Amino acid sequence: MQPTPTPLDQLADIHLPAEPGWWPLAPGWWILLALAIGALMLFLWWRHRQQQNRYRQIALQELDAIFNQYQQQQNAADYLHQLSVLLRRTAITAYPQSFNASIKGTEWLNWLDANCPALSTRFSSDLGQSLVANAYQKNPQVDAHALYQLSKEWISLHRTTSARKKISTKKTITKKTTTAVETTHV
Repeated sequence: MQPTPTPLDQLADIHLPAEPGWWPLAPGWWILLALAIGALMLFLWWRHRQQQNRYRQIALQELDAIFNQYQQQQNAADYLHQLSVLLRRTAITAYPQSFNASIKGTEWLNWLDANCPALSTRFSSDLGQSLVANAYQKNPQVDAHALYQLSKEWISLHRTTSARKKISTKKTITKKTTTAVETTHV
């Protein structure tokens, strides 16, 4: 004889729904993805900026080595020559398209001042003039520490070509806007 089925035996098994797919993403994943992309972009920008300014770090290290050598040997003529060469090498690296390596004397000092407005006209002053005039004297009298500080500031603060382009672009846009306003205002 067969046992009588109970009402529980007549129930069908529970069917689980299909597992949710991974796409479309939940809002939390979108936020996490946006944060990761933002962090990656920030890192790439920082790394690019570090690589662009690597020559500055190298020039500052060489400047320290030149100054340390001067302090040990007290050879001012050699110090002035090495300092001038370092500044020219830095200028050629920073401004490969626009720097004329053949400029000399006051024109060279004016160029240094023009490319670092933060220093105003300090290279054109007596201190900067000693860089040009005293380099060829037998025993020049020079304020080596002041020249070291001035050169260090120039290497750290001079503008790059891309910064100059941004500034000139802003000036051009401002001039065009001013001209357009003036013509419509009349």
